[in-house]
Amino acid sequence: MPCFMREKNLSHRPRRDKAPERDVLAPKPVHPRALRFHGLFGMSYVRQHVMVDDRWTPNSLTEEFGGMSQLLARRAVFKRHETKANRQRYFLESKRLKLQCRDGRSKLQKILTGDNTHKIRNFLTNHRDMQRLYQRMPIHLVVDNINQRTFVLRKERDRLECRLVQLKSRYRDMLMERAMLENRIKYQNEYVLDEEIKSRGFIKRIENSNVRLKAIKAINSTYMKMIQVLRHDAIFYEPILRSLDGDMEDQANFIKHILYLGMPAIAKFKELNYEYRQLEDKSRKNLQAKLYMVSSFKIAKPLGSLLVTRGKAKEEIPPSADPKRYLRETRSMLVLKLMLKSVEKTIKEVKFVTLCSQAREIYPRMKSQVDNNEKLHRIIECDMLAHEMLETKMKCANVLKGVLVNNLSEEEINRLERIKDLRKMLATETEYEQSTLTYLKNRGDAYVMLRVSIWNLIEILRHVDRQPKLLRSHYPNSYLKLPLLKFEMLNMRAAAPEIYEENIDIVMHVLKRKVYKLMKGYLMEMKPAILARNREEYHADFLASLELFEQIDEDEQQVVSPGDDLLTENKTMANVPNRKQIKAQSSKFLEELAKRDE
Repeated sequence: MPCFMREKNLSHRPRRDKAPERDVLAPKPVHPRALRFHGLFGMSYVRQHVMVDDRWTPNSLTEEFGGMSQLLARRAVFKRHETKANRQRYFLESKRLKLQCRDGRSKLQKILTGDNTHKIRNFLTNHRDMQRLYQRMPIHLVVDNINQRTFVLRKERDRLECRLVQLKSRYRDMLMERAMLENRIKYQNEYVLDEEIKSRGFIKRIENSNVRLKAIKAINSTYMKMIQVLRHDAIFYEPILRSLDGDMEDQANFIKHILYLGMPAIAKFKELNYEYRQLEDKSRKNLQAKLYMVSSFKIAKPLGSLLVTRGKAKEEIPPSADPKRYLRETRSMLVLKLMLKSVEKTIKEVKFVTLCSQAREIYPRMKSQVDNNEKLHRIIECDMLAHEMLETKMKCANVLKGVLVNNLSEEEINRLERIKDLRKMLATETEYEQSTLTYLKNRGDAYVMLRVSIWNLIEILRHVDRQPKLLRSHYPNSYLKLPLLKFEMLNMRAAAPEIYEENIDIVMHVLKRKVYKLMKGYLMEMKPAILARNREEYHADFLASLELFEQIDEDEQQVVSPGDDLLTENKTMANVPNRKQIKAQSSKFLEELAKRDE
């Protein structure tokens, strides 16, 4: 082999692998999700809510589209069956409609050309006039004609029913108000009803409960709407949550990878820190040893002084110096000695009052007892004196009581006189009160008559200095407000009188004002002859108006014939004049006016 080849072979080394051996315990490397595939942060790039997931595969897409093709095939079969069923249903429906048209055509021909007299007589059994009127008319036209003829009556009936309902409700309210006022008049001065208080409390609770119920309903409706919105949007949350879950997994893998890479460095740091501390301890110990050595060389003393100090330190105390060396007491003896000391102390503290070795305590006690006895004697004497004084006072009081009862003083006499005067005044006041009540009772009827007469004057002068009051009826709809085609509706109806005023001051003020207004219109003084002439003219005009109305009624009875109109046979429409009657009445009225003017 050539040298250069040998050298090349010697310098040649085996090729290293590019990828070193992978650690089995090492975590999987982390690659973050692309932004355009993220469920939440990639919403701006997604169109029509199409979520892209990296876990989808071509196989899953094939399965999905295969299921869709099967669904479309089922849909085609269903549409074919549905078309067939609709065709059959349309055929049956057309057949039924053709049959109805044929039957309806035959019925129409019978109605238009047939004789309905018998049927109409059966329908209108109790109405002979209507049988003759409608015997040649088709049935559907009969119904329309009857509806048109009875329109006014039905409308009037609706009005009356509406008015009846209004009056009933008003009457019920007035009865309730009257009963409430009677109860208040009866019970207001006696006591307050517990039921009324409880009812007010219950009403308040019901109102509060209604408010709470409304609030709860509003809250529930709001929550229901929120739940509905959340359920509707739930289809969009799954990919978002899936992406966020993936992000959390990525973060966990990041943390594991960082810990895997950092644990060897942390272990190496701990090892180096331990070695550093050991070296620091060694260096500190060496430094201390060297400093101690240097200090020992600097402070050097002679050997003799060292020996002297050592001899003095080793000098011992002789045993005879111990004070407890020659004591012959045992442990039990020491205990008894202590007990003896305690007993002696107790004996010293005890003090005897009776005959004993310490008799000096008796004399001070006896001396203090003598003083106490003297004080007690003084207290007893004071109590006896007080008792005697009390008896003396009681005797004096009894004597004075007898004097006051039997012998009256000037003050007592004045007091008795005052009592008599007050009783007389009370009797006079009572008599005056009784006379006043009797006076009011005797003249009560006169007051009532006076009030009634004043009310009568007010009623007579009600329309003086006042516009006429219009009474309007309230109807539930606008159709009932239309005028009726009946002349009876033009007659005036009386209305209920207004409520009388109870305050006499207001009544008198109104009466004075109305009388003043009334008399102001008659400023001229009229002679009795003029008054009599005016009275005669008024009576003549009144009688002429009555004669005019009587003549018009007689003419109406003569002019009207039973064959002019079929409607006159109906009793309900008998009072309604026809066109000829109206013309006759107007001509008569014009002739009468012309005669009166001449």
